[in-house]
Amino acid sequence: MAGINLSAAAFASNKVPGRDGWDYMFPRQGEIDYFTEAGMKLIRLPVLWERLQPQPLSDLDPGYLAHIQNVVAMAKTGQAKVIIDLHNYGAYGGQLIGSDAVKVDAFVDVWVKLARVFGNDADVLFGLMNEPKLASAGEWAGIQQKVINAVRATGAKNLITVSGVNWDGAHNFPQVNGEALATLTDPLHALIFEAHEYFDQDSSGRSAECIPEDQVEARLAPFTDWLKAHKAKGLLGEFGVSSNDGCLADLRVALNFINQTSDVWYGWTYWAGGPLWGNYMYSVAPGKDGSEKPQMAVLKQFAE
Repeated sequence: MAGINLSAAAFASNKVPGRDGWDYMFPRQGEIDYFTEAGMKLIRLPVLWERLQPQPLSDLDPGYLAHIQNVVAMAKTGQAKVIIDLHNYGAYGGQLIGSDAVKVDAFVDVWVKLARVFGNDADVLFGLMNEPKLASAGEWAGIQQKVINAVRATGAKNLITVSGVNWDGAHNFPQVNGEALATLTDPLHALIFEAHEYFDQDSSGRSAECIPEDQVEARLAPFTDWLKAHKAKGLLGEFGVSSNDGCLADLRVALNFINQTSDVWYGWTYWAGGPLWGNYMYSVAPGKDGSEKPQMAVLKQFAE
C-alpha cells in the first residue's frame, strides 16, 4: 500500500495540551482527499500520547480521541486505512517507558483503551510507538510483546506495527533490532515490522542533499532481506527527500526497489504531508496556490 504521514497532530510536543488548530492540527478532508485521490491509501497519523491521555492510566481525552475517529471516518471516504502512530519516541512527559516515572503498564493501558475503541475496525492499524529511544532492543521487544498480548486479550484483530530502537533504521535493522524483534509473537500473525530510512548521507533526514542513486538499494536491502528470512511483512513508515534532481532520482530507485520486492512489503508512508509544515524541504503538501511538489509526481507514479 502506498501512503503518507499526515503529522501535525503531534506537533509542538513541548506544549501540552497545546492549542488545537494552532500548536497542532489534525488533517482535514481536503488534505486527505488530495492524497487518497493520488492513490495513497494508507495514512500514518502521528499523535501525541500526552494529548490523547492527559495522565498515565487515565481516561482518553474525548476531544483528541474524537479527532482521531474523525480522521478514520474521512479516510474511509477515500477507501484508505489509518495507522494510529503513537509518536512519542518511547517516552511520556520526557520520561522513558519502563522508568520509575512511566511504568510499562501505562504504555499497555493506552493501547488497551485504543483497542477498545478501534478493535472492530479493520481499517485502523495500531502503530505502537515511533522511534523509541530505549537503549536495549531486547527490553523494547519485551515491552511491545506485553502490549501485543494485552491488545489481543481485548479481542482486537487490528494489524499491529512494531518498531525498533536507534531510530528504527532500515540500513542497520538486522544488527540493531533483528534478533530482538524476531522474538515477537502474535496469535493472529498480524504483525508488521516498521523501519525508517532517509537518503541523505547520515540517514538522519536533515539534509537537502542525497546519496548517489546507486547506493539507495543498499540502504533498504538489509531490512528487506531480514523480512524475507523471517517470512515477515514490513512497512517503510518514514522516508523523504528534497526536490532536487538527485534526490528525486533516489526516490524513484527506492520505490522501484520496494515494488520489486513487494512480496515482503505491506506498504510505505512518505514523510510528510499535512498542514503546518511551511517550507519544510521534504513536505509534499500542496503550495498555497495549489501547486504540486516535485516529489508528488514520483510518489503518484508508484501509488497507482
